[in-house]
Amino acid sequence: ERSKLFIMIGTAEDHHSNPMKIALSKFKREGGRFISINPVRTGYSAIADEWVGIKPGTDGLFVGALIHELLATQKIDGEYLQRYTNAPWLVIENPGGADVGLFARGESGAALVWDSHTSTPMPATSSDALPVLMGRFTLPDGREVVTSFTLIAERFLSPEYSPDAVTEKCSVPAATIKRIAAE
Repeated sequence: ERSKLFIMIGTAEDHHSNPMKIALSKFKREGGRFISINPVRTGYSAIADEWVGIKPGTDGLFVGALIHELLATQKIDGEYLQRYTNAPWLVIENPGGADVGLFARGESGAALVWDSHTSTPMPATSSDALPVLMGRFTLPDGREVVTSFTLIAERFLSPEYSPDAVTEKCSVPAATIKRIAAE
């Protein structure tokens, strides 16, 4: 209801029904901007304010480039990520261990975050915690952990996801990717 921009990526026409059509119609009537990223300009793409033709099967690469650009230009809402997502949750880095890649959990079973006030792990559900969004830490038991968001940032800030690197593979100009990310 509060959105100003809606981006639909790679949606087959038979995946949505009349409620989606009604919602898009209302969204556009209320001044929302609708961008469709799809190889074919039919159905939803035909009513979009902007259609971006993409090479089939490269949607994920396109999204990776959007993430890259948002991170590179620091257009991330960190407060939202800290409060409403698992981005600050701690992931175990224990190469070869059975728990590698799992969320670190406290005695109660709750996922852990690194609290910026106490510089200690706290349950993600704690109202007292102010989670750190980026970083690597060591738990009291000696296990190394990293925030989920750090893993995302490290992966998508890689040069292979830059708009310039993906433009040829997905057939979308780098300038278009950067402009959509800026929007």
